[in-house]
Amino acid sequence: MASKRRTNKNRLPASQATTTFTTVVGMTLTLVLIGLISVVSFLGSRWEKQLRQEVRIQVYFLRDLDTETLHTALALVETDEAVAEANYIDPEEAAKKLEIDLGESFIEFLGYVPLPPAMDVRIRPMYGNSEKLSEAVVRMEDIVGVADVVWQDQLLAKIEKTLDRLMIPLISLAGICLLIALALMNNTVRLTVFAKRFLIRNMQLVGARSRFIRRPFLKQGFLLGVTSGLLAFAFVVTALALLKGPLGTSAILLEYKTLSILAGGLIVLGGGLGVISTALAVNRYLRLDVSKLH
Repeated sequence: MASKRRTNKNRLPASQATTTFTTVVGMTLTLVLIGLISVVSFLGSRWEKQLRQEVRIQVYFLRDLDTETLHTALALVETDEAVAEANYIDPEEAAKKLEIDLGESFIEFLGYVPLPPAMDVRIRPMYGNSEKLSEAVVRMEDIVGVADVVWQDQLLAKIEKTLDRLMIPLISLAGICLLIALALMNNTVRLTVFAKRFLIRNMQLVGARSRFIRRPFLKQGFLLGVTSGLLAFAFVVTALALLKGPLGTSAILLEYKTLSILAGGLIVLGGGLGVISTALAVNRYLRLDVSKLH
């Protein structure tokens, strides 16, 4: 009989269990949305990095340069801080390839090789934006022996504009989701605290400090938030696994480091929202007049 009484005592009331379940479900759904937005942001960042790694410029040198001046100019271009890789294009080899593509020999007709010495340069990702790349181009144009530097500034500007259009709405949506999560958590936790408002008042009457009263509620809010974060991460990973088939593995594959950041972020965010929402709800009843408890 005593064992049965102890079991009933440890069992959560149906209303409290329902409120707890609603809180976890609501938080999980909101964190899932934030997690999916984060995945899109990670993929967009990776795509941006890949694009910047492929930014190239072509440096053309004067045709009548002496060997020493040409070698000096090539070395200055190759050692520039913005250059990741530089490949020299020999005029004669380039002319032979062009003759093959055109199907006719223009060198015999002209009597000389009309193509200048050139370099195909791949830029470092950190310099793959319009402002920094413009500075690198100016430095190369100032090198003695350089005739022209060609780069696709309009294409790079379009890429940056497109990325800005994608990232700003994503960041805004993530902020809205955070506010929704905080409001949702606050409302659901308030119901749990409301059911224990008289317990809070009795603890105040016997001299319990506010910190002591908050502690069990904050612990519960933190655990509910962490649980929601774990469930949200599991849902996001499952969704990515299901999408690998139709979209291809490489399209949505995230590195283990990125997944670890995502998991940690959702867990910390869930726990933080749980603590903040619980603190707001408990503080409300700690400051409430006795006449307003009923």
